[in-house]
Amino acid sequence: MTSKISILAIDLAKGSFQVCAVGSDGTVLYNRAL
Repeated sequence: MTSKISILAIDLAKGSFQVCAVGSDGTVLYNRAL
């Protein structure tokens, strides 16, 4: 399954790092705290 990412957000908070990818239809494809 290959989905096209329309929004890629990177959250750099104190002590945490989070990546979120949203598809063109608005569905969350990836949301992970690293």
